[in-house]
Amino acid sequence: MVAGSRSELRRIDQAQNAHNKRSLIFIIFTTITLVFSLLTFMNPSFMKKQLSKESNAVVAEQFINERFDNFAETIGADRNGDTSNILTEKQTKPIANAMVDYTLGVHWFRAENANLAEDIRQVILKKIDSNSSQEAQSVKNHLKKYTDRGIYSVITGFDLSSVTLSANIETLFVVVNIIIIIMCLLSSVSVIRSMKHLLGKKEFIHTIMAAIMWVGSLFIVIYGLLAAVPLIFNVEGLILGIGYFLEIASGIFLELVIIGVILFVISAILWQLTTEN
Repeated sequence: MVAGSRSELRRIDQAQNAHNKRSLIFIIFTTITLVFSLLTFMNPSFMKKQLSKESNAVVAEQFINERFDNFAETIGADRNGDTSNILTEKQTKPIANAMVDYTLGVHWFRAENANLAEDIRQVILKKIDSNSSQEAQSVKNHLKKYTDRGIYSVITGFDLSSVTLSANIETLFVVVNIIIIIMCLLSSVSVIRSMKHLLGKKEFIHTIMAAIMWVGSLFIVIYGLLAAVPLIFNVEGLILGIGYFLEIASGIFLELVIIGVILFVISAILWQLTTEN
């Protein structure tokens, strides 16, 4: 009878430990992912540095030229339908940076985008000169004729309503991320206490390292696939500029893969050292 009770308790403890391990994997993976996203994808300084990289600058230039071509059509400027060479990188970069500053960072929900439109308007008036393309100069000349309507034409032509929507989605993500991170940290305290109660010191470290190994594997697989998406599929046509985001984010996803490799290697070594002989 006593032996049966002990066997049942051991089985319950093993089941609880397996549950704790799965919970810890989820908590660590979620926490690292959300903290990393706050420091990268939702950080305007970081993203502007990413856009300065040669490969990403090409993507940003293509995105802004596409919006600029729509703007040219809106105000009736001369255009040839080719969006690839209207603006140079020197001209698209300040527009892209203005959009990044507006969309990302610490701010509350956006209700207007007139200030962003004015920033873009000033870039067009100041950065386009006699060395610019004929289409760009035509846009500048037409824009000079507008007064107050120039702002609204920029809002319409550059589809700044979608940029405002993206900014509000980013604010929601920041709030939700912080709440989830706090919940994960609180949950981790409970899970670790339960594991310490059930396991000895060596077993505890061994189980923690096993969980981190799983986290590293998930990072390698999941973010490796996400980094490969723009290479496998044509993502440019996705709504709200998601395709352009995926192209720029692919390099950042690779950094998460590297983090996963580091986590896996270090935890695998410690896991092996704490394995019962």
